[in-house]
Amino acid sequence: MDVLKVVFHIDEMAKWQMVIVNVKNFIADVGMDRYDIKIVVNGDAVNLFDTADNSAVLHDMECLTHESVEVFVCRNALRGNEINESELPPYIFIASAGVTKLVKLQLAGYAYIKP
Repeated sequence: MDVLKVVFHIDEMAKWQMVIVNVKNFIADVGMDRYDIKIVVNGDAVNLFDTADNSAVLHDMECLTHESVEVFVCRNALRGNEINESELPPYIFIASAGVTKLVKLQLAGYAYIKP
């Protein structure tokens, strides 16, 4: 079977747990080494990185990165929310613009999911 390529898009703080569960369920359903998953974070959702109250979600996200999930955060959204890139966890990638990253991934054949 081919590798399933998917990008999960999150732009709302309230949907973080749903995105994490969706990604875990996808991995459980398709099996290891049968997916290529990206998460693109922009809008209000970047505020996850601005408070220690979100440590459980950050822990889950870090665990997903150990399963080859890549997380891209929009530089524009970070600036707009006054979050310093240097304070992000080391497993985070920066996208110059989240919307551009989404378009490029879709053009590369990634299915788009926005919980």
